[in-house]
Amino acid sequence: MNLKSAHTGKIGKVFKNSRTIRSMNEREVADETLINIEYIKAIESGDYSVFPARMFALQYFMKYSKFLNLEIDFFDIYNAEVVAAADAAEKEAPSDSFYPSFLKKNLVYIFITCFLIFLGLFFAFRSGDQLIDEALDKAEGNRAIEPLNTKVEIKKAYDAEINQSHDEINNFFK
Repeated sequence: MNLKSAHTGKIGKVFKNSRTIRSMNEREVADETLINIEYIKAIESGDYSVFPARMFALQYFMKYSKFLNLEIDFFDIYNAEVVAAADAAEKEAPSDSFYPSFLKKNLVYIFITCFLIFLGLFFAFRSGDQLIDEALDKAEGNRAIEPLNTKVEIKKAYDAEINQSHDEINNFFK
């Protein structure tokens, strides 16, 4: 019994591309998922004749798609009516429209991430400019107001402020 079609072959390519994007070989996937390597090869080639029954093909397909984080429905090659309907639909629809690309699928997340990075860089450079401006203002302020040259003048200024404070307190109680 032939359990391979053009549709299962295309689905298999999606699995294989997803695995290679993750830089994994079939042995590594088999070790991590505990799926027989022959079953992985069968899913990636789209030939389900290796599986002893439909249920095995379905369960391993779901397990492998979950591992690769793919949202693909199982194409029931075991049902002749489904195969005939898929072949008819495939002739009508373009082949690339079946699976959305990574960018189309995650466009909102990519946009939000880029916006947040831009916002963070904007505030980082903005706060850096403010710190520099504050430091320059402080340095200019220190040069503009020359400190009192002698300890006597400092003491006189301090005493004058204290006397003024005492006078204000006394006036308050009067």
